[in-house]
Amino acid sequence: MKKLLLIICLIVTSAISANAQFHIELGINGNSPQGDFRDTYDLGIGSYVEPKYAISENLDLGLLIGRNVFGGVDDDIKAASSLNILPTGTYRFSTNNVTPYVGAGLGLYFFDFGSVLGEESTSTEFGFAPRAGVYIGRLNLGVAYNVVKDLNFLQYNLGIRILSRD
Repeated sequence: MKKLLLIICLIVTSAISANAQFHIELGINGNSPQGDFRDTYDLGIGSYVEPKYAISENLDLGLLIGRNVFGGVDDDIKAASSLNILPTGTYRFSTNNVTPYVGAGLGLYFFDFGSVLGEESTSTEFGFAPRAGVYIGRLNLGVAYNVVKDLNFLQYNLGIRILSRD
């Protein structure tokens, strides 16, 4: 399913990449588990791709596809990973070179918990991710809070827009 989703995204990207209203953001992130999730898992890293379509000068709709890995807090707990697929909305407060933004995503998180005391498990959860940050040219510096049942995590993003309208 992951490969099929990637192929669909690539086809859509190539079909409309010539359109000035379309752009893609690629990025990396650091993750900090919160609440009960922090009791079992430690800091994590990840990456994401987010194709976006500008429906106005200040408003973009997109599809965020992200992959995150979290380390276990001790040797008995192996790393956990998540695949996030979230339709998103982003509002930029201006069209200047440096502009703050707010946004949110709403969608599915597919978790794989590796091995916790010898038992492996997976979980699919519905989640919400409010976010805010600043665009500096094509660079994105942002933060998102992923609210996913009892698997919440704070995410620090560093991204770059390619195939950009700017």
